[in-house]
Amino acid sequence: MKSGARRGTDLESGPMHGLISGFAALEPGSMKYLFLAVSSFLAIVAQMIAGNNFFLFNFLDLSLILVAYWAIYRSRMQALFVGSLAGLLLDAAMGWPLGYNGFGKTLAAFAIGQCWKRFNTSDQLWVRFSIIGASSCLSSLSMFLLFWLMQRTSSRIFLGASALQAFITASIAVIVFAALENYKKTQTHKAH
Repeated sequence: MKSGARRGTDLESGPMHGLISGFAALEPGSMKYLFLAVSSFLAIVAQMIAGNNFFLFNFLDLSLILVAYWAIYRSRMQALFVGSLAGLLLDAAMGWPLGYNGFGKTLAAFAIGQCWKRFNTSDQLWVRFSIIGASSCLSSLSMFLLFWLMQRTSSRIFLGASALQAFITASIAVIVFAALENYKKTQTHKAH
């Protein structure tokens, strides 16, 4: 060791060397899955913080909006990954058995991806609203059925709250996706 050099500060031999070389060794395709994981985690953290401070945010499902974004504008396979990961993170954060939300969000990602592929959603906002709202209800219903099959207790107002959550989530998602598409159109017109 050279005189005056401190131990652990040199990136070549310090404790961060393994972490930095680990990220550098990731292939470009695997970096996108790291981005998906981080974005899922951030959506759940934002949902928990906003839900504690504002009552209506308890009925907004940010992770489902993220899943819908990946199912609509990106790859459907990545949407399935985001759905399962976001659901597992939600289960861990809420203290539920792992897999309840994971199954529901994955099922919602599949439903959104398949419906978006089959229906004309370009100018019909009500179709978009219906698809996202139905997938939110499907996710909640699948979790309710899993609770029932595993003989766990669930509140009687769960399905009513799920319908309100589906309405609010679908409304916000339609607004956000319309704004995103308008932004993309204006950027394309500026480029030409």
